[in-house]
Amino acid sequence: MISLILAAMIAAPAPQAVQATLQSCAMEGGRWVCRYAVPDIEIVPLPGDNIVADAPAAVLIGGDAPSATEVVPAAPEVSTTPPPPAPERRTINLDAGILTEREARLVARCADAPWYAICLPDDRRAARTLKEKQDAFEVVRRTVTSRLAEDDCDGAVKAALDGGYLDFAGQVRAFCQGDAASAAAGED
Repeated sequence: MISLILAAMIAAPAPQAVQATLQSCAMEGGRWVCRYAVPDIEIVPLPGDNIVADAPAAVLIGGDAPSATEVVPAAPEVSTTPPPPAPERRTINLDAGILTEREARLVARCADAPWYAICLPDDRRAARTLKEKQDAFEVVRRTVTSRLAEDDCDGAVKAALDGGYLDFAGQVRAFCQGDAASAAAGED
């Protein structure tokens, strides 16, 4: 089945004007490296453009450069009014979760993988455990967010502490203290 698909892909001409041909593939440094031969191409700048400073350039394959009557460069747009200042907005930098990038990849690959996926049984168990850990954190995060939306800072901190997430509770407390400081500055 796969060989039929590969044969169909190889037999079908590519829609591009330039096709690279495969020279060789070899394992180098723990990775596959394939070398291709690319036909010669000619890069011709558009009339009036500096190819080094101004992009794009016309790429012609075995043809002549366009005449000045065919291509008219557009005048650059100059904005004289500065953009309005962005409204001041308080944000809190929450971590993406409690999983490292490696653990998140393992969960994505093996937690709910079908039987034919390339995951060892230990990887599947570890991924399911990590997914449960991440799901528990998401529940606490939603609780904290809803408490913060209701201006219940003490309840939000308590929810983070009850979940056992001390760093998260510290972030929530810092957010609430910053909110109280900005409210006090607004009343003066």
